[in-house]
Amino acid sequence: MIENRAVTRSVEALMKRYGIKGEIILCQRNDTGHINDTHYVVVYTPEGTKREFMFQRVNTAVFTEPLKIMFNISKISNHLVEKYGAGSKETTEIMSYLINDAGENYTILDDGSFWRVNEFVVGVSYDQIDDPSVLHDTGYMFGHFQNMLSDLNAEELQYTIPDFHNTAKRFEAFDRKVKENPADRAAGIEKDIQFFYDYKEIADRLVRLQQQGRLPLRVTHNDTKYNNMLVNALTKEPICVIDLDTVMPGLAAHDFGDAIRCAANKSVEDEVDLSKVGLDKTYFEAFTKGFVTEAKQFLTEDEVESLALGALTITYELASRFLADYIDGDNYFKITRRFHNLDRARCQIQLAKDMMNNYDYMCATIKRYYQ
Repeated sequence: MIENRAVTRSVEALMKRYGIKGEIILCQRNDTGHINDTHYVVVYTPEGTKREFMFQRVNTAVFTEPLKIMFNISKISNHLVEKYGAGSKETTEIMSYLINDAGENYTILDDGSFWRVNEFVVGVSYDQIDDPSVLHDTGYMFGHFQNMLSDLNAEELQYTIPDFHNTAKRFEAFDRKVKENPADRAAGIEKDIQFFYDYKEIADRLVRLQQQGRLPLRVTHNDTKYNNMLVNALTKEPICVIDLDTVMPGLAAHDFGDAIRCAANKSVEDEVDLSKVGLDKTYFEAFTKGFVTEAKQFLTEDEVESLALGALTITYELASRFLADYIDGDNYFKITRRFHNLDRARCQIQLAKDMMNNYDYMCATIKRYYQ
């Protein structure tokens, strides 16, 4: 099945650049992503075999500096090849892209469209996980990701999104929106707003620790949701880490914290019944065991002590972004109902409060697997 001629022409042009010979027998759009345009392509080669690829057109309206993204991906891929050898298991545990005839891992076509191509990897990803063993393996893979790259100087990478997890600056942006109140929505949500002023110190703590030299910059993924890991559909064993567009310098606590915020919440991210929201200790322990037992090979004691703070900080940060967007008139995050961003913010605030109540438990669990 060929989906449309315009896409097929682009794929044919790209095949020439990548030295892929054969006839396209399937070109099908993959709708699982929300930003880039991805196409599953099957080619019947002159040798009589079938090859499977993913051709992805990067949305340059969202990723305005795609060269930085591909530079970082090339940097970490080359590091793994130099460290473990071409074709090693470790080099397949992070998604990589094919190199074209100009020696680049991306191609800009004559119409200005920005593309990248990878061999198709058989596996599945999950938007929801209710199996602690899969969460354990997710923790292991993201800990393994950082471990494999722990000897790569993070400062050699580009910042694809400056101040992405600078929570102090996120608070400043939130404060501006509250004061400007552009959509006239601040009235009636004073209690929600006050939460961020009451716990502003949380927003600053990781930043201060980094500035003091106590927390080193690491090569971090920065979007450690479990749907960014491919697993074997039958055995549920992890295959590789995907979606590397946000790889850049960051803190180990950022990756751990974002994963916990996503994986260890008892509810969905926009739950309106706040009685259902809270830290799921079973899920927290499963992910923590996988992450820490792998990452303890390189983590410093200060970094270990920062992990629980990372979970609280990232939750606070995202809650402030949701509420700021609501106050601004819902211009950033996609919504499906009138108070969607307000509901999201309140859900994250409730999760942050429950993390505060369970902070000693979180720290103790982390240290148990570090020892």
